[in-house]
Amino acid sequence: MAAEEPKQQECPPGAPVWMCTFADLMSLLLCFFVLLLSFSVMDAQRYKQVAGSMKDAFGIQRETRVTGSPSGDVMVATDFLSTPLAVKIQQNINEEIAEEIKSGIIETELTHDGVLVRMKDSVAFDLGKAVIKENGKTILDKIGKVIAGVNAKITVSGHTDNIPLKKGGPYSSNWSLSTARAVAVVEYWSNQFKIPTHRMSAAGYAEGHPLESNDTEAGRAANRRVEFKIQANQTSMSMKELSDMLIQK
Repeated sequence: MAAEEPKQQECPPGAPVWMCTFADLMSLLLCFFVLLLSFSVMDAQRYKQVAGSMKDAFGIQRETRVTGSPSGDVMVATDFLSTPLAVKIQQNINEEIAEEIKSGIIETELTHDGVLVRMKDSVAFDLGKAVIKENGKTILDKIGKVIAGVNAKITVSGHTDNIPLKKGGPYSSNWSLSTARAVAVVEYWSNQFKIPTHRMSAAGYAEGHPLESNDTEAGRAANRRVEFKIQANQTSMSMKELSDMLIQK
């Protein structure tokens, strides 16, 4: 006797139920790829902001101006500066001049290319002069002891307010005064700590880089300062030397 054919069920009208789920999935995938396409458009300004955040998170590099979209260049420069190394230098300086920092006459800052130490000019120099005072020498000795022990480039810069100097003085302008003060610091460190000349440089900026407005006495006092920028040279250090420096107290 022949087997009976299975009874076929009548399909309900319309599309199968599973097709609704499939259609939802395809719609979601389409939206996902549209979002990916919209994100792929390069915003130069946003790229610079993201690059800055990555730089601060993983390390410090020398400044490089970005004029276009990123290309296949080497991402880490050979003169890459280690964030822990810069932090260690700042920590050592802060320990040496803790009292001066507390009193507000000196401040330190970790910048994109090293450690910046900012000192009020009245601490080290008399008004309109470039001869280092004894109190200023004491502070320079504390800082010099730290920078003499690390392989770093030191840039000393002098800054003034916008008030012209009186005629008949030893300096004809704020340019010559700010430069003379920077040179005095470099010469002092060279004589006291025998820091090689190729590691130090001096510059005078007069009133060209103010911190505050020169319209008030407080602002002018803040602008009269001497700055020391310390840029550690990590390329010549071995991993063992770097490790020893980071763990050394």
